[in-house]
Amino acid sequence: MLEQNTMKPLYEQLMDAIREDIRKQVYKPGDKLPTETELENIYSVSRITVRRAVKELCDENILIKKQGKGTFVLNREIRSHLEGIGGFHDALGGMQRASTELLSIDEVEAGQEFGDYLSMPASYSIIRIRRVLSADGAPVMLDTCYLPAFRYPGIRQRLTGNFSVYGILREEYGIKMTTAEKVLKVRRANGEEQLLLNCGEGDPVFDIFKIVYDENKIPVHVSISIMNGENTSYIISTDNRNHLKIKNRKKKVNELIEQP
Repeated sequence: MLEQNTMKPLYEQLMDAIREDIRKQVYKPGDKLPTETELENIYSVSRITVRRAVKELCDENILIKKQGKGTFVLNREIRSHLEGIGGFHDALGGMQRASTELLSIDEVEAGQEFGDYLSMPASYSIIRIRRVLSADGAPVMLDTCYLPAFRYPGIRQRLTGNFSVYGILREEYGIKMTTAEKVLKVRRANGEEQLLLNCGEGDPVFDIFKIVYDENKIPVHVSISIMNGENTSYIISTDNRNHLKIKNRKKKVNELIEQP
């Protein structure tokens, strides 16, 4: 219950109350806020007070209004450098809680396209991992990761719980990831992405294709990541010293395959 007899305006008290409910996860990131009528009843205030408080919280990027859909709790923004190498857990930097929902793991033939990307024979197997990655409980990324099976024996047994693929590659296989190539485009979310990322029809998503290389310029993995554009920002550096060209490096990979 808000206090009528106080120097603090009711709309500011309502803003504080909504912030506190978000902190307590009464309203979680991505949740739809109750309607104006429902907010009037919940907090015992007028429609004018509700509208003022909601507007102010939208201006503070705590809430967001979606035309014809309602008002939603805005996910805290994920920021990443386009030239960076780190994965999702690295991008959060410990500021938000990362969690993983594993959709599928399978082993398939690489085929010509992924054989070229990973500089390995097309007949070799790749491990394909599909996950939904969330920050503070809100889905942010639909990620599909492709790993050369011969390079990471037994990795399927390690992909359990709230795992980080990059963490496993570094800690279990001693992989040093030094460079990356990315192709980024912006498009509209499709049906599956709308469902998994909790976004609406026509909402923007970042579609990111990435190849990461080790210190010997051998491909470590390929990933295709779909990120909710509403709560993601990419930082572009003006440092052009490390620009790369995607090309095959099969000779070095063949040397790695032939190692005992």
